Amino acid sequence: MSAGTRLPRGSTAVDPEVQQRHRALAALLLDLTQPRIRQIRSVFGTWTPYSPELVDLLDGDLLAFARRDPAAHGSWPEVVGSYRCFKAVLSHRLAHAILRAPLSSVGDAGQQRMLARDIAEQARVDTGVEIHPAATIGRRFVVDHGTGTVIGETANLGDDCYILHGVVLGATRIADNPQGRRHPVIGSRVEIGAFARVLGPVEVGDDVVIGCHVLVQRDIPAGARVSVLNHQQEIRGHAAIDITAVEVLDENLLMVRGSGLTQRSLQAEALSDRYQHATPMTVLDQSSQHVLLRLEVAVDRPPVAVRLTLPDGTSASISIPRAATVTASQARASSATSHTGTN
Repeated sequence: MSAGTRLPRGSTAVDPEVQQRHRALAALLLDLTQPRIRQIRSVFGTWTPYSPELVDLLDGDLLAFARRDPAAHGSWPEVVGSYRCFKAVLSHRLAHAILRAPLSSVGDAGQQRMLARDIAEQARVDTGVEIHPAATIGRRFVVDHGTGTVIGETANLGDDCYILHGVVLGATRIADNPQGRRHPVIGSRVEIGAFARVLGPVEVGDDVVIGCHVLVQRDIPAGARVSVLNHQQEIRGHAAIDITAVEVLDENLLMVRGSGLTQRSLQAEALSDRYQHATPMTVLDQSSQHVLLRLEVAVDRPPVAVRLTLPDGTSASISIPRAATVTASQARASSATSHTGTN
């Protein structure tokens, strides 16, 4: 990055510090575009990728990194000089600008897409962050840590979003997804924790916080807080079964909630020792949305999960929250509330 890089043509920055930031950003854009300058000229003619509008947009991202990540110590030069996650955001801004720029009279749309994708793919290799050039991202965007984060083609994020590493804003299917909108719409001021996955054309409202490892496949209203309470694993056969929650009602009594639970010959097991030991459970009551289970045999260790299995091999298991586990004495002391599932 050259200290003598000029301000972008048309820049109206007056404050010396703003000018310094804009020069630094223009230098980074120049580093990215210089190896591709002939291709850019052939596709766009005189259009320049480091416009004042793009630099101003990046300036907001830069300040957001410096101010919101404590590890940056409020230093934008530190972010510019060492943050690969910021380079991922900068590369996306450039790739997106190229994808949306007007073609020259002899420009080719296919070349335009390949040029934008080339920048995005290089950023993925350099930073570990993969953002499709067509994804729409609002102002002051921060990807913190970033490795493994993927943002799909039709994703749309509002202003002031902050996401961590391993986040996937993707489609619901692995292959053969339909054309059209298949990725999430994320509101403004949304925070997404590490390894969270938001899949499909769902809508996440403003000011939502999505915790680590959460899987989102339904709309989330504004202001909501989403976190993982249980881990569920499913093996799907011909039948449909789903578990959404488990409640500890007594030392040996569990209520499992979900859907498709009226299947005949439903087998229930309590799992312990890292899921390696299974103890049969008795079904006391059953409806489409709940199953009441009792553990008839004493076990050395409290079960850590429940598994429901159908004759065709379909099964679903869900972990039992440790905080929900009660001892026999606790169950007797709070029998007035424990059997209602409200304690």
